[in-house]
Amino acid sequence: MSHPLFEVTDLRVAVFDQARAVRGISGPTSDAGEQLSEGWVEVIPSVSYSVDAGESLAMVGESASGKSLSLMGAFGLLAPGARVIGGMTRYGDLLHRPAGAVRDLTVPISRKERRKDKKKARVAGTVLDDHGDDAWAHAMGTDIGFLFQNPIASWTPVEVIGTQSGEALGYHSDLTQAEIDERVFDALGEVKLPKSSRLFNAFSNELSRGMAQRAMLAAALTKAPHLLIADEPLNGLDAPVAAAIMDLVLDMRDKGGMAMVVVTHDLGAVARVADRIAVVYSGVIIEQGTATEIYHNPKHPYTSGLIGSIPGASTGRLRHIEGEAPRLVDTDWSQCVFVDRCEFATDVCREYAPEPQTIGSTTVSCHHATRLDLPGIANRER
Repeated sequence: MSHPLFEVTDLRVAVFDQARAVRGISGPTSDAGEQLSEGWVEVIPSVSYSVDAGESLAMVGESASGKSLSLMGAFGLLAPGARVIGGMTRYGDLLHRPAGAVRDLTVPISRKERRKDKKKARVAGTVLDDHGDDAWAHAMGTDIGFLFQNPIASWTPVEVIGTQSGEALGYHSDLTQAEIDERVFDALGEVKLPKSSRLFNAFSNELSRGMAQRAMLAAALTKAPHLLIADEPLNGLDAPVAAAIMDLVLDMRDKGGMAMVVVTHDLGAVARVADRIAVVYSGVIIEQGTATEIYHNPKHPYTSGLIGSIPGASTGRLRHIEGEAPRLVDTDWSQCVFVDRCEFATDVCREYAPEPQTIGSTTVSCHHATRLDLPGIANRER
């Protein structure tokens, strides 16, 4: 049985909320049965998505909708104050449990538990990653590239760019330092930066935001990655610089045939990149489908609203979405998460949350999706 190159299944994420801690509200229970302490609250209840080899998936939604939590959580790269409490991640034939999802990986487990885990892995048709995480770390260090939303802060400020760019290969490959440095210089040239010792030995504070993001793209290129993870890669960049970065990403994909997962709040920015789009709202993927279907035949009112707010997408007037999204820590999962902002909401939308349903090539969570005729890019005046 073949699997997607990268797959996330039932990911759950919790964050710490001081207001809840003060009020003494108990935390959620993890997949491992751990009761989290007061103040912790679940903000990603169960997110699943995947990307095939050579495919591009864009995760789109407003700021603070849970996009980055859903992506970074899959790799155990969450900031302090957030943790994964459930779910699994698969890359190739490696099955990984992000730290905290099932148990603390530093805690020894019994032989009985190990046999149980291996049995589950065999049933799933995969190879269980060792609890030392060596295989997973190797995959992240040699085969998966990352672009983060703050390119300057993502670099270690006391080490030069060149050294950091080749650091992962130094840990996880047999290349000599000279070979690694050569790869870094070549990668700098690939992203239209000078192949010079001056840039190689520069610190992050000496670079503009655009140069820092190009350098980070170069660092990803040194691995010749099969998968690129981009978390708001255009955030804070001027339009011409953002367009140039996106052109470089497209060039990487076309030349290397790599898969991509891109997180962004700008649905228009990924029009040239995405093969499929997952629309995220309040910690839930409410619609997912091919880019063509999402842009031209949206099935969820929120998706249609996002499309209507893209400047220049048509000659018609922009349409805005009424109201504001709830804070993730205040989301009511028992009803439709979009109910308070939806012009099509009825009583059933408050009675229970809609189950995902497939309509053509699109999966959507909306009670009324089959009867709605929503405007997309080509027909936004409807």
